[in-house]
Amino acid sequence: MESPYSIAQLTGYLECLSLPSSYAKYIQSPESFPKTETALTVLFQCQITRFPYENLSVHASTTGDPPPLAAHALYEKMLGTSGGPTGRGGYCLEVNLLFYYVLLGLGFSVIHIVNIVQLPTGSRYLLDAAFGGDGPTRPLPLTPGRAFKNLGTQEVRLIRDRLPLQTRSDQPYWIYQYRNGADMDWKALYCFSELEWFPEDFDVINRYATWDALGRGNVVVVKFMRNDGNTNMDPDPQPTESEVQIVGKLMLVNGELKQNLGGRTQVIERFDESRRTEVLRERFSMQI
Repeated sequence: MESPYSIAQLTGYLECLSLPSSYAKYIQSPESFPKTETALTVLFQCQITRFPYENLSVHASTTGDPPPLAAHALYEKMLGTSGGPTGRGGYCLEVNLLFYYVLLGLGFSVIHIVNIVQLPTGSRYLLDAAFGGDGPTRPLPLTPGRAFKNLGTQEVRLIRDRLPLQTRSDQPYWIYQYRNGADMDWKALYCFSELEWFPEDFDVINRYATWDALGRGNVVVVKFMRNDGNTNMDPDPQPTESEVQIVGKLMLVNGELKQNLGGRTQVIERFDESRRTEVLRERFSMQI
């Protein structure tokens, strides 16, 4: 499958990421972006610190219809018509699908809604850019049981195992797990197979996920924050020379604004619904 995004759109995407300066030479020729683990990690971390997980469109709908997943609609929502970031992200399908189309345009081999990328070396990685606060902060190799430091004391890993309801042992799933300390038990968050997805599959799960989000009723925004040299929590990241460091996450859950810098999550403001738009604009740079 070819990316629906033009070279100009891919350039606009790379420009808005505040990539480290050593990657600036690839912005005008997106297809030349390096196909290495290091470059993939930089790209992923710039993605998750620019585009938040948020379900605002789901809750703002007056009809209950799912958010549109058309490539042009996703791009316009998150990057605007002129290619400048709007501060918006989307819920899991929206953000991951935008990233999927971008990865295709940059020349990566990628399948699935969780973005399984295979490099020219044959190494494969999970690049889930939209799971929210407990999502990975780096690409995860599809290597069973290998744990990675995530944020603070949290570790994440992928294991390969059967699900409790399965009757066949020859069709294991990849299971994404986390734990918040080395002395704590691993907890499973979701699983996935390696079966390739198609646009029709995205549409079906989009409708179900929208109904599920509405049923839960929570308004949620989660954005990872990066170090721009001052370890600040500026919602607009500034480019560094060669690498990106995730230093925390900023979260809005209904009427609370929270932050986590690797330790315990702290509530930094409580507000009513009338101030929500202002908080989104001030703390997440969202154009609502």
